[in-house]
Amino acid sequence: MMTLYNTLFPFVTLLAMSFSTYAKEADNYASLKKQLSTWLASSNVVYADFTITQPVTITTNDKLAAGGEVKFKASGKQCVAYAPHRFYDIHTYRIALALFEHCQVFLANTVHRNTLNLKGQKTDLGKYRYSTTNAFIDVYSQTVDTFTIYQIHGFDAAKRRTKEALNADVIISRGNKYPNDKIKQMSQCLVQKLHLNSVIYPIEVKELGGTKNILNTVAPRNSHFFHIELSNTLRARLIKQPTLMSQFNTCITL
Repeated sequence: MMTLYNTLFPFVTLLAMSFSTYAKEADNYASLKKQLSTWLASSNVVYADFTITQPVTITTNDKLAAGGEVKFKASGKQCVAYAPHRFYDIHTYRIALALFEHCQVFLANTVHRNTLNLKGQKTDLGKYRYSTTNAFIDVYSQTVDTFTIYQIHGFDAAKRRTKEALNADVIISRGNKYPNDKIKQMSQCLVQKLHLNSVIYPIEVKELGGTKNILNTVAPRNSHFFHIELSNTLRARLIKQPTLMSQFNTCITL
């Protein structure tokens, strides 16, 4: 890891940002990235767009940036725990937050996935291009050699089209990339140690592969993206059973 992290707070920070004054989305995004990069390099630098409180989390409710919450700490593995649909996929925020205990970065949405931005576009972070979370991922990628993104989703078994998805506890994929050894190890751990029905897209199940996720397009080259779908039943169990949650996170971050 590069030495710029030595200048950061040893705890998570809270920043409120507003970029509604920018006329163009791409310009807004470029400015956002520049400010986040400067802030990571020197936590004492404050722009007019930032309001700092402590302990810190970066947040914005600005519709143009699609909203977003970012937590960062200098300790932990070089990975991102990401809940893009906190108001839609119940419990995924808390599950990703527990995973953040292992990772340096936590990301989540601050506006509902169906909220429209100023251009009338849905601010679904799984599909939205110019978001605060995508900007932070890009900036973070420039400070580490390699890192992993664990994006946590939830699904309703009753809405599934196939018996494989209907009976699954976990559906794991690499988005539009073919499964590798890492994803197989994760799934095997969930099956053998936690006795969960974990299946891999597209080998063992043909649904919920995250193939249209924006990270398939914008994730940095030095990142590894894992799209993780959890059933309603498993999410409820993870929240109620801390030991299971801990074991789950151990398997995910192998």
